[in-house]
Amino acid sequence: MGAPMPATTVRPAAHATSGWRSLVLRADRVVCWTGRLAVALTLAMVLIFCFAQVLDRYLLKTQFDAWDQIARIGMLWCAFVGAAMALRERRNVVIDIIDRHLPQRVRRVRDRLFDATLLALAATLFYKGLDVVAVGNFQDIVGTPFTYAVSYASLTVGMVFFMLFLALRLLIPDAAAPLDAFARDESDTPGTHP
Repeated sequence: MGAPMPATTVRPAAHATSGWRSLVLRADRVVCWTGRLAVALTLAMVLIFCFAQVLDRYLLKTQFDAWDQIARIGMLWCAFVGAAMALRERRNVVIDIIDRHLPQRVRRVRDRLFDATLLALAATLFYKGLDVVAVGNFQDIVGTPFTYAVSYASLTVGMVFFMLFLALRLLIPDAAAPLDAFARDESDTPGTHP
């Protein structure tokens, strides 16, 4: 028989940074939850206002004529925040013609360069978008109490989400995509219980 195993084991060096890493990943979960909620609410707003427009046109016949304008605002918000969520969940469209021919190390370098470039682009769009929002404050959306600043703000908020998610990718490249709200846990799958 061999000697008994020691009671203490040495942890890998990666756990030395687990304090800030866990804090960043916890913040990521909150941002992801907020983004998903925003996408769900804006998509619901689009559906409700489009359906209400049809009801109003053929049944209710009210004088309210901004159904489509409000649905467009919701669609813009859904598109920009949804694009950022697709990036975070790694569900965005990717063309990988040469990926299978590149070594793993080259792919990692390429991915970091792409993320850094995209982060710089998102920061530029955010900064320039602030001027557009300021101009939009002086342009009313006909039939609504809103100005075009509400529509243009969707770009700046979407870029904030992009910057947060890209910064996470650069800080923690191996961060797992957040679990889908509708995904079943492995323990819920039939036949996995002992």
